[in-house]
Amino acid sequence: MTVSLFTCSDLATEADFVHFQQQIHQLAQAMQLDLAQYEIDHVAIRVNSEDNARNWLALLTKCGTILSDNIVNGRRIYLILLDAPLHILGQSVDIVELPFPKNTCYPLESWEHIEIVMPFNEGESISQWLCRLEEKFLWNQLTTLHVKVSEPKVEGEQLPNPSIAVSFADKRENPVCIKVHPYNIKTIIEV
Repeated sequence: MTVSLFTCSDLATEADFVHFQQQIHQLAQAMQLDLAQYEIDHVAIRVNSEDNARNWLALLTKCGTILSDNIVNGRRIYLILLDAPLHILGQSVDIVELPFPKNTCYPLESWEHIEIVMPFNEGESISQWLCRLEEKFLWNQLTTLHVKVSEPKVEGEQLPNPSIAVSFADKRENPVCIKVHPYNIKTIIEV
């Protein structure tokens, strides 16, 4: 029997997830990004304490299985493959990312970001991919947005995994984030 994430615990309420979707939609509009054109690869939760991370992990493993358990940039990150996908903004998403806390204190311990896939063009380098997206979307020119480019390092991963993280510059009212990657997370893990 498949267990719904929202019937397992008070940690994951449907109301919180609906609010998260509204915030993601608001950010996508500010980014002038039509999410229907891109695959939402996975959703992520952020927590500030080891106890909360363990509670979320216990809940998520009641509703799915651990797909990956790696150290990324110095902290443990779990990827959970859900038995029943979440439905977010018209797409079904079956992976939840749960990073254990490091040194950052997040304003909200809950759903925090989505990751979408914007593939490399054939023969495109990381820097060319970054330039293409920067020229297409101009996110770094919008003063209401904060843009961070990184390349998470995970031992054993063979594919490059650059990331563009976009959030509101003022996170007080809307602390969510949309991250962009060139590959689906399942492809990164399997290679």
